[in-house]
Amino acid sequence: MKTRLAIFVAALLLLPLIGIWLTGADIEQGLSGEVNPPALLLTTLMLAGYIVWMNFLLRRYTENNLLNLQRNFFWAMAATSAALGWLLVYLNGYVASWGTQSVHPVVALLLFTPLFALLAPAVLITRAVLGAMPNFLKRLAAGIPVPALKHEAQVLLWFILGAFGLLAGAAWVDKLFWLYWSAPLLLLIALQGLWHEGSIFSGLPTGDWGRVVCSALAGTIVGNFVAILYQNNGGILAINLPHPMVGQLGYILFGWLCVQLGDVIAEFWRGKQRSDLFPAKKKFPIPVVVEKTGCRK
Repeated sequence: MKTRLAIFVAALLLLPLIGIWLTGADIEQGLSGEVNPPALLLTTLMLAGYIVWMNFLLRRYTENNLLNLQRNFFWAMAATSAALGWLLVYLNGYVASWGTQSVHPVVALLLFTPLFALLAPAVLITRAVLGAMPNFLKRLAAGIPVPALKHEAQVLLWFILGAFGLLAGAAWVDKLFWLYWSAPLLLLIALQGLWHEGSIFSGLPTGDWGRVVCSALAGTIVGNFVAILYQNNGGILAINLPHPMVGQLGYILFGWLCVQLGDVIAEFWRGKQRSDLFPAKKKFPIPVVVEKTGCRK
């Protein structure tokens, strides 16, 4: 798990830089704007409330408190989500798909990190609520099968597309921006394949569209929710995309990426007993001896 994540992060950091260096292209200059701290803080608080509300709905559907049962996993996902958010900000520095914010780095770190940390947990718990809806997953499991290549061919294809997207996408933004933003997901799926692990698309050959559709819907719901919250709280989103609907595709990719990262992080708890995750309470330290006494007639 740690090796895959290290390779994933290194690829996102280095490949765009290498692509710019090889081609001699200029880094795209995008729009800039001022950060609205009250809008960011309000959006973060309301997103936290959204997660609590989704967890409440899930308890109504399944009688399970997911934030409590998988507390350590969600803490790990929050840290992963914060790191992912800053990695995406770094990638955006090469293509400027959305506006940069002119603010001191320390202030930006304090303002944006809590918001980034909530995004992946919000996607995961939204997907769980969608999956808990009656007969929803059952219907999606009986979908149209998608023919798949052999395992080795799939891994090679995803790796080539992901690496090429990061290398060339930063240099030829107008033509390859769609592949550039798909590259993180493609690279992660390729790494999963190298370790013989499944991906969110593993069920498609058998017609199971449940994870793909639920993850896409969760990413779209959370992405639009956060964008609407920020704008209604007084923030301004500066988007540099050829069409507004491209942003919706970005939300779908983000949902898939969050769920795929969740699969990687969840491997840390694979095979562990419940007693390892929730240690039993210590026994009373003083032994109690009970002796039988005779009964008087």
